[in-house]
Amino acid sequence: MKKQSSSKSPQKPRPAVKRRKLVYTRVVEFPQAKGRTVELVKLSADSDYYCISIQFKDKTDLSVVIDPALSFRANFSDWKTHNQRLIKEWQTGPI
Repeated sequence: MKKQSSSKSPQKPRPAVKRRKLVYTRVVEFPQAKGRTVELVKLSADSDYYCISIQFKDKTDLSVVIDPALSFRANFSDWKTHNQRLIKEWQTGPI
């Protein structure tokens, strides 16, 4: 008895689906600020507006507005010996 040939072509195995890990932290770089000399860094923490402003000597400014649902922590460190030496730390509760 002769087998009937199917009109369908044989299915190729599907490649396994790669699942991406969820990344909850993001690093954002600001290349426009590279090489500029900082004149002043300010943190504005009003009741409805939170912003870190980095003012440069060439009269440009990089401002980062912070969502009020976040908490804020900053530290100033020395890395000259390739080991972090904490100089000063600032922290607030939920902003």
